[in-house]
Amino acid sequence: MKIIQAEAKRILIINLGGIGDLLLSVPALRALKRLYQQAHISFLVVPRAVELVKEFDFIDEVIPFNFYNERSKFFNIKPESLKTLYIFLMDLKKKRFDMALNMRTLVSWGSTMKMALFFCFVGARYRVGRDTQGRGFFFDVKIRETDIGQKHEMEYDLDMVKALGGDISDRNIDLKIQDADMIKVNCLLEDKRIGREEIIIGINPGGMHSHRWFLKNFAEVIDALAGKVKCKFVITGGAWETDLFRSLEEMVNVEIIDLTNRTTIKELTALIKRCNLYITNDTGPMHIAAILKTPLVAIFGPGDIVRFDPRNISDKAMVLHKKVECSPCNRVECDSMKCLEVISPDEVAEAALRLMHQNC
Repeated sequence: MKIIQAEAKRILIINLGGIGDLLLSVPALRALKRLYQQAHISFLVVPRAVELVKEFDFIDEVIPFNFYNERSKFFNIKPESLKTLYIFLMDLKKKRFDMALNMRTLVSWGSTMKMALFFCFVGARYRVGRDTQGRGFFFDVKIRETDIGQKHEMEYDLDMVKALGGDISDRNIDLKIQDADMIKVNCLLEDKRIGREEIIIGINPGGMHSHRWFLKNFAEVIDALAGKVKCKFVITGGAWETDLFRSLEEMVNVEIIDLTNRTTIKELTALIKRCNLYITNDTGPMHIAAILKTPLVAIFGPGDIVRFDPRNISDKAMVLHKKVECSPCNRVECDSMKCLEVISPDEVAEAALRLMHQNC
């Protein structure tokens, strides 16, 4: 169904995924703005993404969705928040959107019904989204997909634009680094006695619990690299991951520098750009490193490698991933972790040294 510009003056785009999901949608967002040049485009995102999205010149309005919960992956419904949620939904309805698009996979029937109710409240004339395993019954324009990805995540969003009649002229992801953010990062590093010419290896041990490689393995990699490369190690992470640094500090035999909860998302982007190498779990900063072409070692466990392989957007990425019978999966917690157990510290250290040799 082609929805002409005259029928879509106000558009709501919904992307309640993480930073990586959001960044991979950039080419589609840019193409949508070209297709609907006169439309006012609002973008509904989780709060931690707001700072980054405000930099996008193809978005007219950023709306934070403050009812998102990492475990439920959608509404964080508490009795005391129901009234606030209702007011929020009614405010969206008053905006009288002509078209609403959902740029995320419908991972289950539970999340499908929540999204269907959400679209019902918004009341847009046209509804566009992913028809995951036939769950997108409430969309007018459906992009067919399977639970396990058959192509890169970016392509599903671009398929949405194509279905609306849009032209895909580029797949470039712009991630601009402001001078002020780089200055802040340089000051942080100088405070930690890291000079401008020193080699920096970034370590990102956090992310979703089921995606976290074991801390003792990160410690082994750090000690192995310290014995072969003259460098400084910086640990990155959010406010909820500061304990990872403290635990890791007790396991290693060299100095590591704590930058967890010390940067905004834009400053983290500048920091990753400054790194000579970045070693990370499958999480948002992995995609940032790939987009910036920072030499990257990605430790990939239960995530969907076809959808989210950083090698699709970077020729400086190496991925450690081994298929096991239960992967990929969407579990937040896992008792087995066998997909990560089979990745050894020696393999990660070897990949890191190879990348540094190639890019020095």
